[in-house]
Amino acid sequence: MKRITDTITFIEGPFFQFPYCHCVLVQDDRCCFLDTAMPASHLLEIIEGKQVDVVLYTHGHLDHVYNRNRIHKPFCLYPMEEMWMESEQKFLEAFGFSSSEEKVFGKLMMQAGEWSSGKPDGHLFPGQVIDLGKNRIQVLHLPGHTPGHCGFFFLDEGILYSGDIDLTDFGPFYGNPVSSIEDFISSLEFLIELQPDMILAGHGEGIVKRNVRQRLRDYRDIIFKREDDLVANLKRFGKATLNEIVSWKTIYGKYNYPEEYEALYRVIERNMDVKHLERLIAQGRVVKDNEYYVVT
Repeated sequence: MKRITDTITFIEGPFFQFPYCHCVLVQDDRCCFLDTAMPASHLLEIIEGKQVDVVLYTHGHLDHVYNRNRIHKPFCLYPMEEMWMESEQKFLEAFGFSSSEEKVFGKLMMQAGEWSSGKPDGHLFPGQVIDLGKNRIQVLHLPGHTPGHCGFFFLDEGILYSGDIDLTDFGPFYGNPVSSIEDFISSLEFLIELQPDMILAGHGEGIVKRNVRQRLRDYRDIIFKREDDLVANLKRFGKATLNEIVSWKTIYGKYNYPEEYEALYRVIERNMDVKHLERLIAQGRVVKDNEYYVVT
């Protein structure tokens, strides 16, 4: 745990372990969590003797809402994120698990993340200001990662809790069918103009205090580099089907993920490749000829 101000504490989660993320605790006139996906024992230790009034979730992914049922506190979520909690089938569809093999993996992931259906106690809306006492938190709708992904901006401190706009070297994640590259770019452009003084992110190093604006630009530009890499591969091979493109692992190729996670990363790679191909076709850089993609 790292004290950011006298009322804001950054709670570091295990480094890139599912179903965990970095979270924020605000101890003010009203006590508030921003995401709760930390080890359960750590959560129970933190909340012992504290009156937690509300939980604000950046989005509905399991590695951010983990402990939702354990904490037993009112929680708020952007309306478009309710799909992750509506039903098992809705979750699998939104994540992109379609084949029988993929659904088996998806259900195992849901079990590990302690998925359960549920309804938020309140909704979050763009521009909404949540007054906790010393802290005023403005809800920023930052879609792309998911349709209802939000950031929480401390108006008087210039601090942003950015959830899965995490500024990692991997870059933006838009690997679900409901994700959007265009929305992600727009969200990043908005934050570049906002110029927060500090970003507290849900993963990676977590606390970004230097060169924040440039870090946001660099993070955004990873999207464009992925497209350039995909086009370069298409030029080299001349033409390729979607399955062949997915096998190149343009997005995940440099990451040595465990073989048992192949089903998960194939789903994510496919979804992200499809989104890039759609953008490249719209830009006129790639055309689709029957089942083949070709560089113009």
